[in-house]
Amino acid sequence: MGQTNGVVPFIAPADFSTGLEWIVWPVDDADPDFDARWAAVDLRDRGKLHGVRVVHSGERIFAVYPPSLEPELIAHASSLLVEARDYLRQRIDRLPSLTPTEAVTTIKAIMRQHRGLRFCRGEGGSMWPIYPRTWSAGQHATVQALWFAAGPALDRDDFEGLDTG
Repeated sequence: MGQTNGVVPFIAPADFSTGLEWIVWPVDDADPDFDARWAAVDLRDRGKLHGVRVVHSGERIFAVYPPSLEPELIAHASSLLVEARDYLRQRIDRLPSLTPTEAVTTIKAIMRQHRGLRFCRGEGGSMWPIYPRTWSAGQHATVQALWFAAGPALDRDDFEGLDTG
């Protein structure tokens, strides 16, 4: 509604999970986690509307954004995640875990949507992302978080459009 930039709104499939469905509304404003819990509730609701998923890989908690999400929405969701992080860290076992193989699969899906995203081999043969010039900081952050989660699994996978230089 009112969009003029041609961005298609996210339509969540019935089985889409934000990873935060387990969070309930805080009822006691004296609760020491009140603000962080509200931020997590807000992040859950924004995630459902815009396709943002919160996961963990090891001890790292991060959001996976759709690559075409507006920079303002990424910034807002990122600030909610920062505010909710301590609350989520205490309940990390409730967050979905992202395996290295799943991270690689997600990166490949992003690469199919955005042909400008490429990977090259760095010193020692490890993989490094090369981002399209037009990408926002949030898009960089999404791929960087997935890149960290994927770790050595990137080296075992063959990427479409891989730069070898």
